[in-house]
Amino acid sequence: MIAKSKDTVDADILIIGGGIYGCGVAQAISAGGFKTILIEKNSLASGTSSQSTKLIHGGLRYLEQFNLKLVYEALSERECLLKIAPDLVSRQWFYIPVYSTGKRPAWFITCGLFLYYLLSAGRSKFKWLKKNDWSTKVAGLNTKDLKAVLAYEDAATDDAALTRAVAASAKTLGCKIFEQTTVESAKFNGSYWQVKLANGEQLTARVLVNAAGPWVNIVSKVIYPEPPTLNINLVQGTHLLLNRDCTSFIYTESLDGRVMFFRPWRGKTLVGTTEVLFQGDPEQVKPRHSEIDAILNTYNFYFPDSVCLEADILETYCGLRVLPEVEQAAFFASRETVIAFDQTTCPAYFAIYGGKLTTYRKESEKVLKLIKNILPATATKSTKEIHLDSVD
Repeated sequence: MIAKSKDTVDADILIIGGGIYGCGVAQAISAGGFKTILIEKNSLASGTSSQSTKLIHGGLRYLEQFNLKLVYEALSERECLLKIAPDLVSRQWFYIPVYSTGKRPAWFITCGLFLYYLLSAGRSKFKWLKKNDWSTKVAGLNTKDLKAVLAYEDAATDDAALTRAVAASAKTLGCKIFEQTTVESAKFNGSYWQVKLANGEQLTARVLVNAAGPWVNIVSKVIYPEPPTLNINLVQGTHLLLNRDCTSFIYTESLDGRVMFFRPWRGKTLVGTTEVLFQGDPEQVKPRHSEIDAILNTYNFYFPDSVCLEADILETYCGLRVLPEVEQAAFFASRETVIAFDQTTCPAYFAIYGGKLTTYRKESEKVLKLIKNILPATATKSTKEIHLDSVD
């Protein structure tokens, strides 16, 4: 039986992990009137939440998986974030060059863009770019065998800044956030959690939320009784910041047929991403030489007049996606968020697996709804109505 009296615990909910999902859950739960504490072992957004392609999008490529539900929900959330975080999320035109040598012909891509348009309720306009505009909209692009350039609307962000803005919102709603703090152990005594931090401090909470991202199953090992876990694959995605000017968002095929983006970032060109199975300590993730070569080769194919070498790499970004364990390539693994719990009746533990940056808010509201089933809420404020301000 979970402890009901607020006087018996330090927090109603204690969250482990300060990425976008941990901060999103903290905001949603705090808006629900719950006393909330968030623990992050490093700094907020220090993991995958600062290592993404920094896009707020429906996921055009997921249409090839026939995952219409995910795309529809992500496009809906994109519009919500454009409304509540206008200083952090901006609508952009994305350009898709189509070559005679590519795997996806122009008619096929156009059909996908039309479906994307429908799923977005007409908010993702698309068009064929006139040939006279190629040199200005996609300056420097390889024109050999180039048959068409398509364009569609999506959105972009600063992922780390968005995470910090959500965390700041959670703080204003009463959430306490502790960074550079590690959870050493968490034990459930039948009524509440007794959580010991590495600095010796002890906290108590009625519900524990594991939002540790790539560390989700590692964190579960310091929890007693050890909760059930899901079999997952960690897939690393590498990005390179290249010392080249960039004015356009470009959606392309990599040389091996996967999706790759070129986008402006800090006045230069950010290129990514890859999908490589990772095994080991998430703290040790770093770009592989094969990934760097693949990204550079792809960039150099599309922009042969401004060839980049390794010396032109200003920074590397390497994040880990949490995907369900599948035998196929990572592309075919579901991007749906899974919320696991310790027991079906009155659970005291929740774990968040996977998820997209774009859908963090909606998934956080789902966690809040589950918690409301076991603990009485004192407020009904929705994060859909809470404005997010940049704190950087």
